[in-house]
Amino acid sequence: MRFSYATIALPTLTPLQAIEELSRSGYRGVEWKVGEAPHAMSSTSAFSFLKNNKCTLDPDSTDRKEIRDACEAAGLTIVGLGPYLAVGDEDGLQRMMLLASDLGASQVRLQAPRTTSGTFDYPKLAEETRQYLAFAEDLAATTGVRVVLEMHHDTIAPSASLAFALVSKLDPARIGVIYDAGNVVWEGYENPRMAFQILGPYLHHVHLKNATVARSAPGAKWGHAWSPLDAGMVPVAEVLGLLDDHGYTGWVSLEDLSTERDPVATLRFNAAVLSGIPEASWPGASAGSVR
Repeated sequence: MRFSYATIALPTLTPLQAIEELSRSGYRGVEWKVGEAPHAMSSTSAFSFLKNNKCTLDPDSTDRKEIRDACEAAGLTIVGLGPYLAVGDEDGLQRMMLLASDLGASQVRLQAPRTTSGTFDYPKLAEETRQYLAFAEDLAATTGVRVVLEMHHDTIAPSASLAFALVSKLDPARIGVIYDAGNVVWEGYENPRMAFQILGPYLHHVHLKNATVARSAPGAKWGHAWSPLDAGMVPVAEVLGLLDDHGYTGWVSLEDLSTERDPVATLRFNAAVLSGIPEASWPGASAGSVR
């Protein structure tokens, strides 16, 4: 396993500042947030992870060579791009695949349709998603950039089983799935060992963060809240160990949206946490100390 960081979790840094901080803290890859999220107004975080996040690439104005060269000089692999594309947006996906190719990124993330807005019709949405992924498969064949579907709560792909149902007829060399260990605390949890076996060759990428149950006020409905990496319901060392047992050798991107620390302190804290987990095989020497 190799560890990268998703820049959605670094809203206070510019891209060049993030590259420097990630390299210094011991990470070996970066997953870039691209563009604004349509649902950004729903964010109530103390930090604006979704809206006006400074560590976001603009597909129209970003200097692609500058970002690629800066990452290369810092020893960082550009693991992938995380845009916000609606299923069916073929032009948008073509632009993202070109951007990924220009940056030297190996993959582009997609999210499945959400279950929380409009008239909900799972069979229709699932078929539209399969058709879009088939289009993405053809693009992947011509660009060499694969497409990965993220397991995400409040979408039609919250679990390994439901994500697999959408990708299972496609070429796993071109289309895969992102297993998100924190999202499944909210919705879609399956035993991780079983989930990895369900996904099989479609397990292309992992997002690592933690979450816990919470109430916004006494007597309010129980929900979820992002928590520090070492303090939530995800047994991080166990999940990493199961990934290792499964033979996973891909990237694990930290996507920590907790707010107990500022984003840069969180980045450093997570490096220190990982350096203390044998299953992580973290470089360690540059990880710093937990604070």
